[in-house]
Amino acid sequence: MRYIAAVLAAGCAIGSPPGFSPGDTWTFPLVDPLSDGRLVVPVTIHGKGPFLFAIDRDAASTMIDPDVAAALGVRALGEIRVDDYDDHSHPAWYAELTDFEVGNLTLSLVPVTILPKPGRFDEDGRRIHGVLGRTFIADSLVFGFDRDRGIAWLSTQQAFKAPSGATELALDRVSNAGVKVAWRPVVKEAKVGDTVVDLHPDFSRLTSELAVDKWQASGLAQTEWGLHIVDDSSGEVRDVSKLGIAPHVTVAAAVREHVGFVPYDDKRLWKYKLDGVLGLDFFRPYKVAADWHHEKIYLTPREDLHASLATRVGRWPELATCEHPGCATFETFASAHPDQGPVLRVVRNGYQGDLEVIMHATKNGAELPSFEVNLPAESAALDAQLEPRYLGASFEIVDASPFPRRCEYIDGCIMKDSLLPP
Repeated sequence: MRYIAAVLAAGCAIGSPPGFSPGDTWTFPLVDPLSDGRLVVPVTIHGKGPFLFAIDRDAASTMIDPDVAAALGVRALGEIRVDDYDDHSHPAWYAELTDFEVGNLTLSLVPVTILPKPGRFDEDGRRIHGVLGRTFIADSLVFGFDRDRGIAWLSTQQAFKAPSGATELALDRVSNAGVKVAWRPVVKEAKVGDTVVDLHPDFSRLTSELAVDKWQASGLAQTEWGLHIVDDSSGEVRDVSKLGIAPHVTVAAAVREHVGFVPYDDKRLWKYKLDGVLGLDFFRPYKVAADWHHEKIYLTPREDLHASLATRVGRWPELATCEHPGCATFETFASAHPDQGPVLRVVRNGYQGDLEVIMHATKNGAELPSFEVNLPAESAALDAQLEPRYLGASFEIVDASPFPRRCEYIDGCIMKDSLLPP
């Protein structure tokens, strides 16, 4: 009962929830925010880590990988069951962690669910050790993220001020059909194509989802597409084989064109009768603030990359004091083969740990695919052959972090499919 009571207390608290460190605003550095991927933050527990955790306000519990439990020497307090997307039940365990640090926030007590198998949350070449759920993102707080500054944040109601000029999205705890959806409120005035739908804003899923029986009326153009989607509440993987492209999605005054949807059929939520969810892809052009208590989401256009470079790199204290942005320099050379692209050399400067450097490329005023340069701690520099399309391109470093993706090469890696292997 203590585990359940702690979860409920986190959701019903006024001001900062019990167990939060003093303050009224807390910030957390995001790992690789410019990739528009999941919201991932480093977490330290009992002084050990950091471990990478994804943020999911809809996960009822904070979830941890069994490797984390083993590293901390945590003993389970009992067995529980977790339900996956198909409403199948799986065994897990619950425990309590103390001294749980995320950015400048420390939680004195965090109830957690321990999954039985490691690596269930890993994604996109990163080792993800857990998921921060509703015990972390309490409904009494305002949650937001700003990819240009490279941060996510929490704020008390008293400290939060709605951003000036923001587009407001209203939330409703009753669907268009009159069904209560209190746990997963829907955005009002939501349309996919010209069809009114009930969509829940979900800041943990990359791709939006829509029930298949709404695809034709919504004008979705179907294409074959293979995706592996991790369920944050169970760690189970769902395979998707098709994607539907919506001509436009409208929520109040926010309009996005060519939004991709995968089929939605969350069998755990059959009582809620939602039509789908709005994923992070819909919110890509915006800075986001979500006030669940007052049922408002505020969207503000993102900034220019250059305007926030110092703040973005400065979110990592170990990188903030380097002479050059991102603790690296670079130069390009012509290839010995005229039909190949340039050779890019990236040289470490001032930081000796594992390093991820994000390169932005433009050519004739148009953007080319950005890419990540991965420098393991043992590597001082990396030379990489680029594709021919990068001939004549201009490059710049726009971000860096001490949490690169996995790389099997000693000297380092270029981490994008659009480039040739190192």
